[in-house]
Formats: sequence, C-alpha cells, structure tokens
Amino acid sequence: MSKRAKIYEADGVKQLIGEKLKGRRLSLEYSLSDISDMTDFSKSTVINLEKGIATNLDYYIGYAKAIDFKLTKLFDLPILYKPKYELSEDKKNRIFLSKKLRQLYDTQDFFRNAVTVDDIILHFEKQKELTRTRKLSVDISRILLNWVEDGVLYVVEKRGRINVYRKADKLSE
Repeated sequence: MSKRAKIYEADGVKQLIGEKLKGRRLSLEYSLSDISDMTDFSKSTVINLEKGIATNLDYYIGYAKAIDFKLTKLFDLPILYKPKYELSEDKKNRIFLSKKLRQLYDTQDFFRNAVTVDDIILHFEKQKELTRTRKLSVDISRILLNWVEDGVLYVVEKRGRINVYRKADKLSE
C-alpha cells in the first residue's frame, strides 16, 4: 500500500457539487455578488466553490443553505462508494469474528455467565463454525478486551493470564 496523502481527495466530487451550486444559482438568477452578499463569502470564494476547488465543506454547505439547496439533493452524486484502500484479510477476518461474537452476545446471551476465550472457542468448535488456532485465541481476546474498554463486558476474575468475562449490567451499558 502506498503512503497516504495528507488531504483526501474524492475524485471530482467537489467539482460536481460546485456545478450543482452554480446551476442552482443561475436558475434563481442570482449573480456571484448576490451569493457573496447572502453568505458573507468573498466573490473569489464563491467562484472557487463553483469550480470545486475550495477545500472547506462548511463553505459548500453555507452556499447551499443560502440558495435553499437541500443537502440530500446536493450530495446525491453519481459516485462509486467504496474505500480508497481495501482492508487487509487479517482485518476482514477480525470483523467477521467480531460479528460472530456479537451474535453470541445479542442472540444467545452467551456472556450472561462468566466465560473465557477457551469457552468461546469450544462453543464455535461444537457448532463447527471455527477451528481452534493460536491466532483465533489472540483475536478473540483482543475483541473482548475492546469490549471491556467500551463497557460492554467486564473481567470478573483473572486465572493467571486468563481473563474471565461477563456481560455488563444494563445500568452500566
């Protein structure tokens, strides 16, 4: 993966927004000076917005508000919605695992009793959903520790290096 640029550019999106703003301005018979007066933006800022070269989103929104251009319509753009970079397989696997754990948490109330990472792996093995590996154990442990930080679970005891987890009370969620 290449080094990421400091400023994220969504290819052509600002230009499309600028064109929409300009089209709306022209249909309302407003001049650049009118927009400048209505927004307190300089005339050159208005021109930069219409060209799509301004960088501050607040200015585009301010312009849209001044001409009553609903943001849902303004941002309804023919663009491809996908990340600039795909997640690594490792991160995709972690998200998959997080979803599996969330199902245990939500639908099976698995964490109402104290459980360890090993208990979780045994459950998945019984269901023939996952196979025990060292990496699986580490990944589950990381996810559960994140949940502890988020207040979703808490550690009820430590058995050496093994944490025992339990669902947080409704009051503390």
